[in-house]
Amino acid sequence: MIVVRIGQLAEQLGTHRNTIRNWIKSGKLPARLMGGKRYLVSEADFRKICLKFGIDPSTLKVKHLPGSPLKKKDVAAPDEALKNVGLRSGRLMLNSLWGDVCLTCGSCASICPISGVDGLDPRKAIRMAVLGLERDLIASQWPWKCTFCGKCEEVCPMNMEIVAMLRRVRSLRDRSAVPAPLQEGLQAELATGNNLGISKPGFSTAVGALSDEMSRGECPGFVAPVDAVGAEVLASVSSRCLFADPAQVKAWWKIFHVAGESWTIPSENWDGVNWGYYTCDDEAMKTIVCRMVDNMYRLKCRTLLLPECGHAYFAARFGLNRWFRNDIKNFQIVSVFDLLMRYFREGRLEVDPGRHVKPTTYHDPCHYGRRSVKTFGQGYFEEGRAITRMCAGNYVEMVRGGEECACCGAGGGAWEMPFVEERIFHGRFKARQIAASGAGLVIAPCQDCRAQILKGLSKEYHLDIEVKSLGELVADSLVIHTGRAIRD
Repeated sequence: MIVVRIGQLAEQLGTHRNTIRNWIKSGKLPARLMGGKRYLVSEADFRKICLKFGIDPSTLKVKHLPGSPLKKKDVAAPDEALKNVGLRSGRLMLNSLWGDVCLTCGSCASICPISGVDGLDPRKAIRMAVLGLERDLIASQWPWKCTFCGKCEEVCPMNMEIVAMLRRVRSLRDRSAVPAPLQEGLQAELATGNNLGISKPGFSTAVGALSDEMSRGECPGFVAPVDAVGAEVLASVSSRCLFADPAQVKAWWKIFHVAGESWTIPSENWDGVNWGYYTCDDEAMKTIVCRMVDNMYRLKCRTLLLPECGHAYFAARFGLNRWFRNDIKNFQIVSVFDLLMRYFREGRLEVDPGRHVKPTTYHDPCHYGRRSVKTFGQGYFEEGRAITRMCAGNYVEMVRGGEECACCGAGGGAWEMPFVEERIFHGRFKARQIAASGAGLVIAPCQDCRAQILKGLSKEYHLDIEVKSLGELVADSLVIHTGRAIRD
């Protein structure tokens, strides 16, 4: 019999600790718990799991129980030939800030939430790019487990563009080898205008059903305006929210209705989430942003509202700035924070903070904050907090919030990908922040962040919390007065 520790075994096999735990729980790896968080595994089962990973169990140092058939414990690792790095192609070194200026100080590796997963960390990835080991890096799954949170760049003394380099790594992966949920979602969005492949009649039916629900409820006479030419605001919709979490959609429609906004949603290419950003397919990303611009011209709207989602906002603004600089001079671009703050300044919304009595805290999505500061020179930190304080009287701040806030672990397409254990492991620091705040309600102004905290972190780390989006918080706090007129 062999004595193992979960962390040590995970490191030896090159997998995640949660994966080992799940194997033990499911019986895939029969093991008996001993004292000191150690497990007892038969030599046959140990050998079987090692061979599955292509590892010779005799090359691993293991601990045997007294009386068991001992193998030689001090087995020397075989000499490993040095890799011939050769000349780098330059595909991953388009900018000196992608690697050449790296000091190998390890600051990025020390702060990255998934350092060590797959045996990689930001520093190792950079060295592989510098040394021309790009095939190994491109073939690795590690860049797809990165959430693009930018914590590594925040602490880098050389101001390296590590996220840009990793996006480039993703872009060089053969499209047939891109994680299936992302590639399939992108292809559906390119073909139908939304990542679920919903037809135009299906979209109309869903919008009509939600309109009827709102009309029978707090918004008598409400009808969602589709393709309203000349409306002030063009708003997009998330396909996931529309069909899986319609309360998020109704929250924003309620806000527009109460604020008396002149708004519309397009009947074509209405999905506001850009899956080209997830797969790092810039041509696809440009196509999707172009459709957004085309809708603005077609419907003659004056204001483009970017979705309540960190990645959707970032991808749209990045694409507009990069490919459509002349077009965006013809209309205004606003985030959900800009629009809500305008409504409150103009007295178009009234809220009752007494409806939310739990201690309430605010989560900073990485792409609204750190990533936007570095890319656009502007991030959204205080706006979300100000709105939250208006709607919840008992506000509490997280330790190290704002630009230093921990990533939840759902970004970069991680929520949509199959790396569940890694995603939950990534979010452990966010879970600790939430727990330490003592909050019972967490406001997460991003659909992926909200889903991760509500459905992932709260269950894994036993957080007794409620999670709402910013739109949900405001909509649930609204004081509705009848007779509100729609603005011209």
